[in-house]
Amino acid sequence: MGYQDDYVMRTITDLVRTIAGVALGKNEIDYELPSLDDAYTPADRIYRHLKEMVDAGDINGAENELYEALDVTDRSYLEMALAFYMYLNQLDDNTLYTANYSREEIVDGINSVSAQFGISGFEHFVDTTMV
Repeated sequence: MGYQDDYVMRTITDLVRTIAGVALGKNEIDYELPSLDDAYTPADRIYRHLKEMVDAGDINGAENELYEALDVTDRSYLEMALAFYMYLNQLDDNTLYTANYSREEIVDGINSVSAQFGISGFEHFVDTTMV
């Protein structure tokens, strides 16, 4: 992975941190699933399922399911969605390419989900011409 890739990944992480700070009052998105399934919230169940889909190579399908499941009246879903995109951002470029997905789509997804929660103004935070 080259310097440009590292820079884009760090910038995406900074975008998520900024949105989390503004919308959730958090400096980091550290979405951890409970150790017991009985303690899962609906958002936790969705997140686990999305990660399983991503791990199986179906990133586009996982993103579609994310949008179908979003509850914009519950900020925990924003946190879960941001964690989902952070999970994608940690994937290497070959994995994203194989799944027909890109870092630009990660940025677009972050901005799209945020807009559904009434958060905007970050559309130019990441220079996607570098992606």
